[in-house]
Amino acid sequence: MKYVVTKEFRFEAAHRLLKHYSGKCTNNHGHSWLVRLHLEGENLDEKDMLIDFQELKALKVWIDDQLDHASLLWEQDPMLDYIKSSGQRLYVTVKNPTSEHIAEVILKEAIRLFENSRIRVKCIEVNETCTTGAKIYP
Repeated sequence: MKYVVTKEFRFEAAHRLLKHYSGKCTNNHGHSWLVRLHLEGENLDEKDMLIDFQELKALKVWIDDQLDHASLLWEQDPMLDYIKSSGQRLYVTVKNPTSEHIAEVILKEAIRLFENSRIRVKCIEVNETCTTGAKIYP
């Protein structure tokens, strides 16, 4: 038997796409982002849980500390210096800060926080709008 637990998180952040991209998303713009974490495993713990939902708050803390109300910018974005000097929140990405890459960033953190001999990260879903998003599997 396989168990899957899911937790949703929300955050607000701006981004813009520059790397090999032309279109309206080259303008810095904001989204209300939705993240869905899916964990899986075959064995429950002594409380008959895959993981206590309270433990999942660790990812929300990381999201709030790193991404919430920040500008998510590619490391070669010329706007980086301005954002840094203005004291605004900033998260620098190694790839274009697309939904796919933000999902990858969050996936790596979820693996660090939750994976063990019993629990695996099944996937991360990231929606930047109510109708568009990306899903990544490890």
